[in-house]
Amino acid sequence: MRRVVVTGMGIVSCLGNGTDEVWRSLSAGKSGVQLVPEMEELGYKCPLGGLVKGLVTDGVPKKALQTMSDAAKFSAVAALQALREARLAPETLRNTRAGVIVGTGGGGPNDAATAETLLVTHKSPARVGATAILRIMNSTAALNLAAWLGVRGRSYSVSSACTTGADSIGNAFDCIRYGILDVCVSGGAEAAAWRHGWAFGEASGVAPYHRGDDPAKACRPYDRDRQGMLVSEGAGILVLESLDHAEQRGAPIVAEVIGYGSANDGESMFEPNGEGLIRAMEQSLRVAAETHGTVEVDYVNPHGAGTRIGDPLEVAAIRRVFGDPSPLVSSTKPLNGHSQGAAGAHEAIFTLLMMRHGVVVPTPNLEHVAPECEGVRHVRAPLAQPLRTVMTFNSGLGGSNACLIFRKP
Repeated sequence: MRRVVVTGMGIVSCLGNGTDEVWRSLSAGKSGVQLVPEMEELGYKCPLGGLVKGLVTDGVPKKALQTMSDAAKFSAVAALQALREARLAPETLRNTRAGVIVGTGGGGPNDAATAETLLVTHKSPARVGATAILRIMNSTAALNLAAWLGVRGRSYSVSSACTTGADSIGNAFDCIRYGILDVCVSGGAEAAAWRHGWAFGEASGVAPYHRGDDPAKACRPYDRDRQGMLVSEGAGILVLESLDHAEQRGAPIVAEVIGYGSANDGESMFEPNGEGLIRAMEQSLRVAAETHGTVEVDYVNPHGAGTRIGDPLEVAAIRRVFGDPSPLVSSTKPLNGHSQGAAGAHEAIFTLLMMRHGVVVPTPNLEHVAPECEGVRHVRAPLAQPLRTVMTFNSGLGGSNACLIFRKP
């Protein structure tokens, strides 16, 4: 089994574009969530969202952009950032040992809505255009990236609701450690879709909002007064390589990926039971033990969406897996929102940035820990703390759960 490392990171999010800008927001506790007038007009009870701003697509060919959905464009920009940090020129990926595994929760929903409007309005499929499907399909991010970069190895999308980003990185990890690929561009992406897709939040525990409230205070994971999550958009991309491939070319090593686990609750489409999460965490620790023996996890970045049902189940899972004392625990979703298909990749990058800078970003708005969320080491203020081994996990609609473990090089 080969060892796998992260050599580059790229991110597009409501907290900023690029790891430097995002770290400035994270470390300052600056939320990217805002009032979205379009959502307010459509009657959302929580018209708040984390939107990408100032996206610059320089470096992505115009021809490639023509077939890209918003999610694919986010992925392309993040991929360029990650490849730059990894010191990999895009043309070096034109071989059968390179791959792209980038998932989305919903593909190109805005393009689908536009296509439907054109068809219904003009009663002519020809008005939809031949390239619409390339923006709408769920594999829009992965396959547009693969075509643009000329990648000839495994290239596909994972779509597993809120665990999409983590599962995509986990699939890339498996492909490399089993010798199928040497390098893989991996992660997740999602675009704002308040005309349809974001309506899921209304049915699955979105935080309430009243005009005049501070959007930054709406999401309160693990707090006594938590009432739900916030939605957002963006992309997170990691360049993964086998350790020997990275060392041979003198690549910078951000971290080593040492564990991945994925499991389903097998029970409900809406309500998690926590059992799948426990299995995913335990599986990731077993995988890590194959190459590193028993590992001591210093920090956990949980799903932490601020829901009444999910938060206590996560705490119970952490306690079950780690016992007492637990690793340090904090959620970044009050700052970045829940970026759905991008969440696992976003939060992997947030966690790696904390490890890089030796600072644990606290859970914002955690003023009164709910009794049902007690028993783990919640971080409630910025904490200077060297981190050697870190974990991030996500849970999603349909009972999906995914967990990643990283170690400092």
